[in-house]
Formats: sequence, C-alpha cells, structure tokens
Amino acid sequence: MVDELKTMGYVPGVSIRGAPYDWRFTPVDKPEYFTQLRLLIEDTYKTNSNKKITIIAHSLGCLQTLYFLNSVVNSQWKSLYIDSFIPIAGPWAGAANSMRGYSAGYNLHIPLLNPSDLRPVQRSSPSSAWLLPTPKYWDSRPIIITPAKNYTANDYEEFFKDIDFVFGFEVWKKVSNVTQSLVFPDVVVHCIYGANVNTTAQAVYSTPGQFPNEQPTIVYGDGDGTVNSQSLVLCNDWIGKSTYNATARVFPGITHFNMVSNAGIVDYVKSILAL
Repeated sequence: MVDELKTMGYVPGVSIRGAPYDWRFTPVDKPEYFTQLRLLIEDTYKTNSNKKITIIAHSLGCLQTLYFLNSVVNSQWKSLYIDSFIPIAGPWAGAANSMRGYSAGYNLHIPLLNPSDLRPVQRSSPSSAWLLPTPKYWDSRPIIITPAKNYTANDYEEFFKDIDFVFGFEVWKKVSNVTQSLVFPDVVVHCIYGANVNTTAQAVYSTPGQFPNEQPTIVYGDGDGTVNSQSLVLCNDWIGKSTYNATARVFPGITHFNMVSNAGIVDYVKSILAL
C-alpha cells in the first residue's frame, strides 16, 4: 500500500508515517503509546503545511485507533488534526479464534507453527482477552464445544476456570470494556472489511479428555479467515448516526492478512485520499 501511495506523491517519513505498536498489549497496558501517537500526528500535520491527517489502521490497530480517538483526544483536537479514519478488517467485537487460542492455541494460519507452542504466548498477552468475542454483540451459539459442556461469550469465568487459567478471567474483566461500547469517534470514517472466507466459528472437542490441550475440529462460518462477520460488520452501525460521514465497504473473498495489499482495496483507499 505504501508503494502505491507514493505514486500519489506521498513521501515516506514525511507525509506517510507509521505508528507501530506492540500487539500483545491493550491501551490500558501501554498508555504512553498514545502520547507518542498524538505527538506524531501533530508533527506530521505541521510538517505538511497544516494538512489534516488520515489514519489508516488494520486489524487490532482499528481498536487501538478507536480508543485513541474516543478516550485520549478531545473533539477540538480531532477537528483540528484529523481528516478521516480508514479502519481495515477491524475486529470490533472480537473473534472466535481468540477463545480457541486460550484453549489449545492458534497458529494464525502459519502451517509451520505448532498451535500448542503458541498457546503460552497467547495466554500471556492481554490483547488476547481484549479480542475475545464481546458478549454484547455475539450470539448465544457456543464457541467451544466439549462432551461435558459448551462455552459461549457469556461463559468466560467458567471457561477460564475449566482450562485452569483463572488469571485470564481477571485480565478479561480489566480490558473487556476498553472499546466494547463502539462509540462513534466523531470523525469521518470509511470502514473496509472482508467476507466469504471460511473463518473459525466453533472449536469442537469430541472426545472426553481432549479439551483443552489437544487440537479441536473447527467448524467454519463467514468472515475474513481470522475475524468473524458479526464482528467485522459492526462499523455499519455508525452509518447515519452522526453529522460526520461514515461509509462501509465489503470486499468478498479477501483474507484478513491480504487486505492491506489487495489491489482493489488499495485503489479504493487511494480514491478516498483523492477526495
């Protein structure tokens, strides 16, 4: 995407600037990041002759940006510095894969990685709890299915107890309300997401004793291969709810990790920036 934006005259380090973050943590763990992000935006604005900034975010970066716009800066600051926000593949209400990661591990579709080897990392990362399916927006269908009992987004206390990781429930209580209300950020928003890609909907442990340490059988539903549709589409709820324009566009068949390099999406982003 950066290479394509360069063809429009954007210059890396000047008018295109990155704001990398540690994906393992949530906003409550690293508040200093948002001070740095604010200063970066202000500096970029001044460096480019006081031109307002468009924030392009992908995946968890969408939630990080939503928190920043709603909880760190005020409306006057946003009016001065922000032109628009383009969230791509935002996991607005979490993903079933996060619950799967806590139980047996999730390898992010990388065949060479053993999911079980990644489980300690996923359990120790507060962002895994942040990305658990949000009860407010998730249906009552079980996500983890075992011979003894099933677990929905309303069963986290019992789920963490049964996988012998009760600390996970304490982390979830700490971070679950960081962005779950999905308050519109009061800037122009152009939301982009995928669909029609098999995405983990349920993890089924069919044999007694298999849960949680062995790999389950996966039942797939709709999404972008990583985030479920019921989470991705929630930005549609912002349309028509504010004086600030909000749009949403779906790109069927594009996977979560290919969203930022897909030619159709890149062209669409370029068309937004050219407005």
